[in-house]
Amino acid sequence: MISLILMLIVAPLLAKPCAPNELFIRAQKIQSYEKNDGTEVSSHQRSAHCRTIFERASYFQDSTKQKFPNLNTRFKKWNPKEKRIVEESFALIPAWLQEYKLTEILRGDKGGHPLNPAASAPLTKSLIIFDSFFSSIDKRAIIIHEMAHIALLNLDPQLTFEFSVASGWTLDETSLRPVPPKNPLLPDSTISINEDLANHIEIYHTNPNRVLVNNPVSFSIIQKIVETKEKQP
Repeated sequence: MISLILMLIVAPLLAKPCAPNELFIRAQKIQSYEKNDGTEVSSHQRSAHCRTIFERASYFQDSTKQKFPNLNTRFKKWNPKEKRIVEESFALIPAWLQEYKLTEILRGDKGGHPLNPAASAPLTKSLIIFDSFFSSIDKRAIIIHEMAHIALLNLDPQLTFEFSVASGWTLDETSLRPVPPKNPLLPDSTISINEDLANHIEIYHTNPNRVLVNNPVSFSIIQKIVETKEKQP
């Protein structure tokens, strides 16, 4: 019963139906409006759907209409040198993560923490690069981590469940919320299963032996997840 409840908690966190080059659009109520040709369109409910992210000259944006309630950051203009550094970092991440297309890459001054180098908004496939990114030693690892968050949206729920069990997440029956592992890979792995997964994918691609030593079973699940993603068309 505990395993069943844990899976019901885990699955909705990450499972989304869209492809790497698509954006998930939530169901929404469309108010009545008039088209340019004068045609009246009645109000209606638009179901959830996937929308293709069209290729464009650059995803680097100096501003956005999107709101990030959990981030206290000031957006600013990109300069050519910063764009080049980010592009060079992207070129070094695993091919399967490069398949995930972004709607925008924004330049923020800082994140929720002064040392936070980057952040992502998986549902809108947005990436935010902060000041500290450019002084970070391993920029490739940072991009891998944030792109992993985006990729995990459409991960097979069964693989998510297998990982959560292998990593040591358990169910607190009094609150019905997963309890973090006692031996986390990284300190912030205890924040959520999603963060734990992104940390494992980052370290798997940058220092795989560290994952293997920390938890061989988790290593095998991450290996399965990566191999599954690599085989997808």
